[in-house]
Amino acid sequence: MAVAVVFFMIGLAMYPGYYEAFAVRKAVNSLGEDSTIGLMGKPAVWALLEKRFDMSGLYTPTPTKESLKLGYDKKTGKKSIVVEYDYSKPVFANISVMMHFRHELQVEGTVPGEL
Repeated sequence: MAVAVVFFMIGLAMYPGYYEAFAVRKAVNSLGEDSTIGLMGKPAVWALLEKRFDMSGLYTPTPTKESLKLGYDKKTGKKSIVVEYDYSKPVFANISVMMHFRHELQVEGTVPGEL
């Protein structure tokens, strides 16, 4: 019975992290609907993500502006938008759960500084 209680407590601690990760993934993927996203820099992309977080009800999401990374692959001409962050939640006493999430979107884009 004690083992079942421990797993239940861990599951309860993990649920909000997965719920948030689903909303963050949805926000990142929805950026692909904007035809100008490949031309935007980090501040503009983050502003769009924040709006989408608010619409999803994530008013204090775990990902921060530092979690956002933009990259460019010269071979394919694709820009990558990556949100990578860790979610940590205490379970009881000195035991916590920590989960790592990475959400990536590839879009047609430009090299930073080409605009």
